[in-house]
Amino acid sequence: MISSLVLITLGLIGFRHNGISGVKAFSVLMFAMAIHTIAYGFELLSPNLESMYMWIRVEYIAMSFYPFLIMWFAREYVGERKFANRYLMGILLGLNVITLFLVQTNPIHGWYYAHLGVDTSLGFPIMAIEKGFWYWVQVTVLYFAIGYALIVLLKRILETRGSSRRRVVLIFVGMLMPLVASIIYLSGWGIGQIDLSPFSYIFLSILVASGLYRYDILFLSEVTHEMIFNTIDEAVIVVDGEGFILKINRATGPLFDALGELRVGELVNQYRVLAHVLIGNMIQTVTIGAQHYQIHLIPIGKHHGTIVVFSDVTELTNAKKQLETLSITDQLTKLYNRRYFVDYFDQLDGDGVVMLLDIDQFKDVNDQYGHPAGDVVLQEIARFLNEHFADGMICRYGGEEFVVIIEGETTKIAKERAETFREAFQYRKTEFPCTVSIGLCAYEKGNYSNTMNLVDKLLYQAKNTGRNCVVTDAEVTGNGN
Repeated sequence: MISSLVLITLGLIGFRHNGISGVKAFSVLMFAMAIHTIAYGFELLSPNLESMYMWIRVEYIAMSFYPFLIMWFAREYVGERKFANRYLMGILLGLNVITLFLVQTNPIHGWYYAHLGVDTSLGFPIMAIEKGFWYWVQVTVLYFAIGYALIVLLKRILETRGSSRRRVVLIFVGMLMPLVASIIYLSGWGIGQIDLSPFSYIFLSILVASGLYRYDILFLSEVTHEMIFNTIDEAVIVVDGEGFILKINRATGPLFDALGELRVGELVNQYRVLAHVLIGNMIQTVTIGAQHYQIHLIPIGKHHGTIVVFSDVTELTNAKKQLETLSITDQLTKLYNRRYFVDYFDQLDGDGVVMLLDIDQFKDVNDQYGHPAGDVVLQEIARFLNEHFADGMICRYGGEEFVVIIEGETTKIAKERAETFREAFQYRKTEFPCTVSIGLCAYEKGNYSNTMNLVDKLLYQAKNTGRNCVVTDAEVTGNGN
C-alpha cells in the first residue's frame, strides 16, 4: 500500500510536467503500477477464489497494458520512433486489449488461465494458476517491450555523461527490477505462488523517488529534441516519404487558418498549399494571407521524407517593400520620383505621349507666402494630376516639374486632356493661386534622351509664349496629329 501511494504521487508529479518528453507515458505507467499493486494487495487478503479472481480482473485493467506503456515511455524518452513506429505501437495496443478481454472472460474459455485454484501451503490462501496459451503470449509481448526499453536505455547510457547518464541509469535499473522479479516468479524460484513483481515496485518507487530528489529525474533529459522542437519560433512540419504528416510543432498554430488544422497522420495532399510547397524549390518564399514565409525543405535521407521549415519573414518583407517604395516615391507628393520614371521609360513597348509640366512663377509663391505654401501647391498639383490622368504614370521630375506618360494615347486627345487639366488647376479653390505650363509630344521608345530633350524644348516654348498654356510637337513642326 505504501508502494502504491508513492507510485500515485510520482504519477501526479509527472502530470505537472506534461510538456517534457516521455513524462505522460511515465505518469500513466506509474498509475498502472499503482492499480496493480493495490489490487494485488487485496488479492492476497482475499479469503476465497471468487474474491481473488475479482481482484485479478482489476489488476489486469493495468497489467494488460504494461507492454504498450513501457514501450511508449522508452520511445518517447529516447526519441526513437523508427523501430517503435505507430504501426508497431498499434499492434502492441491491440494485443494488450485482447489480453484484457480474455482475462475478463476467462471462465468462458480458459485461454488465459487454464485452471484456477487456491493454495494454502504458506498458511494463507493464495491463487494457484495453471497458465493458458495466451498467458504466454502476453509474457512474450511484455518481455519484448522490456527488452526494447533496456536496449534503447543502454544505448542512451553509452551516449551521455554526468548527471544525464545517472538519470538514465536509475531508469534502466528501475526497469530491470520488475523483469528480474517476473523471471523469478515464472521460473518457480520464488515463494510459492506469490507474484514478486508488485513487491519489486517498492524498490522501483524508492529508486525513482531518490532520483527525483537527487537528479530531478522527472525532467528526464535537461534539453530533449521534443523541447527544442516545440520552443523554436519557426513552424516545422515533418512529412514522411509516402506523404503522411509525421510531426508538427506548436509554432504551426498561426498557419492553421490558411492550411487548415494540421493533423498528424493525415496525407499532405489534403492541404493544397503544403502539397504545392513540397514540389517547389528547396528554398522558396510564399505568401499565406497577410503573412510572408521563407520555406526551407530539408530532405530526410534519400527517400525517408522531408522537414518543412516555415520562417515568418513578414516584417522583413514589408520593410523591404516599404524601402523599395521610399526609393521610388517622392515623400511630399506621394508620386513616383525621377528614378522610377527613367526605369519605367526604358520598359515602354507601345506608342504613347509624354507631358512635362512646370508650375508658373513657383518662386514667387515661395517668396510671397513661404515655403510651406509652396509645399501645399505641390501637393495640390499632385492631387489634380491623379484625378485627370489616372490612366497614366505620373512622377515628380524635380523641383516644381512633373512628368506624365500615357501609353496608347494620341497627341490630339492628350492635348485636350492637358488643356482640361490646366484650366481645372488654374481655377481650383486655393489660398495660393498659380498656373501651369505644359510641353507635350509623342515619346520615342528606347530613346529617353531624345524624348526628354524634345518635351523640355516644348515646355520652354510654353513658358516663353506667356505661360499657362500647352505646346505640342505638332504645333511646332506644323504637322498634323
